[in-house]
Amino acid sequence: MPWNEKKTMNYIITSILSLIFAFNAIFTIPYQEVESAFSQGNAAKIMNLGTTKMLISIEGMEGVYSKSQGTQVLNSFFKNNPPKSFSFGFKGKNSGASTFAMGEYRSGNVFRVSIKFKNMNTQHQIESITINSQK
Repeated sequence: MPWNEKKTMNYIITSILSLIFAFNAIFTIPYQEVESAFSQGNAAKIMNLGTTKMLISIEGMEGVYSKSQGTQVLNSFFKNNPPKSFSFGFKGKNSGASTFAMGEYRSGNVFRVSIKFKNMNTQHQIESITINSQK
């Protein structure tokens, strides 16, 4: 293969690989950011990873909240249950219109956290959060 053809082929392969990596980065689910925010009790960060309106259910009390209202609701939960740790035990599929994950939030009590993600304009955002104590 002549030098120019080899150079062109390398360019094409490099371009395709770059597109694949960029495409995967766009559609990744922000598990790490959610884990970090719950571990820190950072309600604003959690809400910023969500849709404009988010369903939040804590111990059976649920509502659909704007980002500012949801931040207040989660701040109240974190104030009453200061974070010790959070980790995901299950992470759903990385493709499709929606997926969910389940984690464990540790405070003085242990809580099961279910999070549903929705694919919105090439990124996954939190659509709903359910928090229940494990007894």
